[in-house]
Amino acid sequence: MTARAWPVAVAAGRRRDYSTVLTPEIISTEYGVLVESLSPGPVGGAPRVRAVTTASGGRLTVAYRTHALTGFDVGRGDPAPLRDEQGRPLLMMYGLARTGTTTSPPPPSDLDKAMGPALAAYRGFLAGEEAFRAVPSRAVPVDWSSGAEPVRRPDRRGWTAGVAALAVVAVVALIGWFLLRPGGRTAECPELTARVATAPTTCAPATAPSER
Repeated sequence: MTARAWPVAVAAGRRRDYSTVLTPEIISTEYGVLVESLSPGPVGGAPRVRAVTTASGGRLTVAYRTHALTGFDVGRGDPAPLRDEQGRPLLMMYGLARTGTTTSPPPPSDLDKAMGPALAAYRGFLAGEEAFRAVPSRAVPVDWSSGAEPVRRPDRRGWTAGVAALAVVAVVALIGWFLLRPGGRTAECPELTARVATAPTTCAPATAPSER
């Protein structure tokens, strides 16, 4: 299914620090969030993907590359890198923004669509940095999938087995507590064998002497 995404660009100027130069038209008044959310990566490296939330609560996903600007990019025909007043190379982060959240980057062919609008906006930025305001971009069709992962339901069999195991442990613990608690031992049975008391031996009385 074809989706829509908006070209974006954040870049540094000769005098001005990193600024949003190209912003999605849907956040044309909140484009400052792009400068706060994007940071330069390795030039020519893999695309970076960032989740962005605007002040009004809108959620976007931005995928971008980092590009080292040259004279060719601003129409000079010079391959030398552009530099700021301090001699540092000028970098531009350009890419696409789409609504919602995803961790999947778009295909390279989609990101390539953002380069032209990004460079056009940057030329205007370089021509008048102090008074420049970000240029709103229009959506372009892309093959960028949402990349949403399905919610996994818990395994009911595993859940049932876990409950049963906990029940067994509880029963064993209860039995152990009952047997080991103070006074918990079974009282010894009294001795049942009767003991016959032996009567003391008495002598028969002697025959009284006869009186004569």
